[in-house]
Amino acid sequence: MFNDLIGLKRAWAAKPGDGSGTVDCCLLAAEVHRRLGYHDYAPEFAWVFERFTDETFPRVFMVRWLLENGERLKDPQPHAVVLLPGPSGGAMGTVMEDGQVLFINETAGVVIAPVPATIGHYFRLNK
Repeated sequence: MFNDLIGLKRAWAAKPGDGSGTVDCCLLAAEVHRRLGYHDYAPEFAWVFERFTDETFPRVFMVRWLLENGERLKDPQPHAVVLLPGPSGGAMGTVMEDGQVLFINETAGVVIAPVPATIGHYFRLNK
């Protein structure tokens, strides 16, 4: 269900399936969420990509968006979105059924890997 996402490299505003071989972390989380049968949040990110670049985007907006559109969790749960620390200030990933997290690794691209529960902030989205 997610194998086509593995290995995609990180790029600002890139969508899964656009043929570029790249993906943005917010759009990756939105795509995974959609494939799991939840609301498609991708259109709600369009204004971000129109207004900002990767260098000018205030990463605090990710926190605000997650708080406005979800409930903060104390522990990881399947299908929760996780805000992970990263070199550019943060990145979104998704907790999978087995507890591993699908996210963009700066060097390897999109991976599914175990992430300690003490790393990141977890959110259950409302839709």
